[in-house]
Amino acid sequence: MATHPQGSLSERPEFNVVSSTRKSRKRSPTSTRARVISTFIALVGLGVALRFLPTGARNAHSNVKQVVVRATPADLQLTSIQMSKAVGGEALYLDGRVSNDGKAHVTGATVEVTFLNNQHQPIASVQQPLAGMPKGGVDAVGGEFAANPIGPNETRFFRVSVEQVPSAWNDEVPELKIVTVKGK
Repeated sequence: MATHPQGSLSERPEFNVVSSTRKSRKRSPTSTRARVISTFIALVGLGVALRFLPTGARNAHSNVKQVVVRATPADLQLTSIQMSKAVGGEALYLDGRVSNDGKAHVTGATVEVTFLNNQHQPIASVQQPLAGMPKGGVDAVGGEFAANPIGPNETRFFRVSVEQVPSAWNDEVPELKIVTVKGK
């Protein structure tokens, strides 16, 4: 048998016996009745307030229309285009600035690069993605605009790379035209 280390089993504390004449505390029915009445009054007040609210205020959430703004090719303007050739001369880089004049954020774009001959006639065209150049960077980053969209009224640097340049090209800056735009 286990015993408490400081006392023996024979030593027991004395307990006081509670008399049966002592009444237990019960909640008075008036407090419950008062709660029910105050809840009823609050609900009636809420009903009256909703009844006399203007109908426009009651239906405010249902009348909210979400306007979706889409980016279009006309929203983007290409400026300050400069041309450079790769060391081997086979690839051509077109660098410049792209400005978003629209209201949507642009996450990507495709441009059509048109090469002209000496008579200024189109001889070839190719569609290439517009690659972003991070601030202070010198190399194009493929997903730069998707990761960091071009906001409304914002200008960024871009690069277009063309791998196959036509041999009859007049060596002037080709024409660039935005053909598709992705936005959010």
